[in-house]
Amino acid sequence: MHPISRLFSTITLRKPFWLWVAICLLVGVSTAALIGILQTTNAVRQEAQQRFFEQYNHQQLILAEQAAHSIEETFATFRRNLSLVASLFEEDGVTRERAQLLSGSLQRMYESLQETDIIDLVVFDESGTVIAIRPADEYTLGRNYAWRDYFRWARDEGRPGKMYLSPFMRLEGGQNRGDKALIVAQGIFSSRGTFNGVAMFTLNFDKLAQRQVLSVTIGEHGFAWLVDNNQQTVLVDPLGRVTDKGFEETFLPRWPKLYNLLLSMQDGQPGTGSYDFVDPVDPDKSVSKLVGYQPVRIEDRLWTLGVATPTREVESLLSSFMQQQERYSGTLVVIIFTGTFILLSALLSWNHILAIQVDRRTQDLADARGRLESTFDELLSSQKLAAVGHLALGLAHEIRNPLSAIRMNIQMIRKRTRPEGPLQEHFSIIEEEILRLNRLVNDVMDFARARPLRLEHTSLNPIIQRVMQLFAQRFEEAGIHTELQLREELTVVCDPEQIEQVILNLVSNAIEALEECDGFRELTLILRRHRPFLSLQVIDNGQGIAAADVDKIFDPFYTTKVSGGGLGLPTLQGIVLRHQGTITVDSAPGEKTCFTLLLPLEGPHERGPHEHDPRERDETAR
Repeated sequence: MHPISRLFSTITLRKPFWLWVAICLLVGVSTAALIGILQTTNAVRQEAQQRFFEQYNHQQLILAEQAAHSIEETFATFRRNLSLVASLFEEDGVTRERAQLLSGSLQRMYESLQETDIIDLVVFDESGTVIAIRPADEYTLGRNYAWRDYFRWARDEGRPGKMYLSPFMRLEGGQNRGDKALIVAQGIFSSRGTFNGVAMFTLNFDKLAQRQVLSVTIGEHGFAWLVDNNQQTVLVDPLGRVTDKGFEETFLPRWPKLYNLLLSMQDGQPGTGSYDFVDPVDPDKSVSKLVGYQPVRIEDRLWTLGVATPTREVESLLSSFMQQQERYSGTLVVIIFTGTFILLSALLSWNHILAIQVDRRTQDLADARGRLESTFDELLSSQKLAAVGHLALGLAHEIRNPLSAIRMNIQMIRKRTRPEGPLQEHFSIIEEEILRLNRLVNDVMDFARARPLRLEHTSLNPIIQRVMQLFAQRFEEAGIHTELQLREELTVVCDPEQIEQVILNLVSNAIEALEECDGFRELTLILRRHRPFLSLQVIDNGQGIAAADVDKIFDPFYTTKVSGGGLGLPTLQGIVLRHQGTITVDSAPGEKTCFTLLLPLEGPHERGPHEHDPRERDETAR
């Protein structure tokens, strides 16, 4: 056989076998890669959802802990003031004459507590007769209440400094008939331990619940609730309503999981969980909720405060990350199959062309020797095609390596997709989203791992001046006019470093808002007394905040920034709550934005520096 004919014969016999092997191998690798991508995507989604739920529940637990601590400190304040009232009568007895002599002190003490949840201040003598009441109530003055539970408790079980807390009740008489209330009371004893009477505050529970419980919200339908474990009654139900129904009648028939969860809280330990309850959007349906709960201990009573959010809201926060991840996986699948299709098309086309050329040239060689030269030229062309075929087979072989690398990287995604760790640079889109998720996790821990407060008497004026000096160059570059209204030197008991962080972040956010708008730019800070609080307002004339964003601005994991945000404002809210203060925002599109920070002048743990013993004021008056 002619060498040229033998050459073409070899090509036509051997090439198709290796071609089909390469095609089968390529299809198999592509299919395996697709299955691996799909399995990895599902595994990543499930693991991300589980970890996100855990982090969100931990954030709710932190909010519940801060709110519970604020309630405990509020009742500690009531106990201290009751002790002050009792100390006024400690030595000279509890009589109508003594009460008239101390009328000024009692009035000033009541007025200092008017901004709290107190309805009235009442003093009873040892027989249970009212000898003093603020505000004045002639109907109650002189009446005997020795039969009431708080009086009998103070007489029979009380001791100096120990406070009584009543169950939830509705007032049946007096000027506040029908109000939902709690009673805190303390016995008045002589220095020898003899029972002389009772000092009592009536608390408006609606106001207390509104300020301490209902103000704690997260998301659109995330509410805080409060239960009395001792009485097994609901004080503020999971829909944000003040009530006094029992666990069993409220939850057992329809919501047994929530009923069992409440019973498990009798040990007074914090925790997290989930339960089914009424859907706030459609009361005829139920919805699953995540909850973090914290015990509230007041004297011998145990309450539990929980913060709960529907799982659908938590899932919506996760959806943006998962959509990016799924979009990348889909893009990767399209790339793999597109490349596979192009390569298969090239191999099949090459094989078809090569077969036609071999058959044609072999037949030409057998027909005429005179066409040898042209046939030889065709042979050279066929050899070139054969070289291209070998190159294509080499490429088909080498593509297994990047495909293996792709699979390895997909496996690395499965092993390393955790909120606290970055992913490899091969998947830049996923890496940006994972890095964003990693940054949100790192801020909580800070409201959670919030370090203990280092309290000291601090004037905010130097802190404000220092913060403004820090941004002086940025004010000048952005053309921002600043105005400080620091009317007096106000001192509070606070952690200066954390309060400086709050002011620094508020001013920084205002500067960013002003830099995005045109025209005259103005930033105003107003510091003034707003008893019993210190008020700091940070006002900018930027573009304002949309109403939908105002409602969610303190939510964890929520941001309006294109580049992604952190837990800035929720972290600040946590710091303020730990100081028993509040932070609110007032804004609308096209209007000024005003953040208002209120800090108690007395401080979260001790009496203010200018508050003296009422006995000293009384002696001075005499």
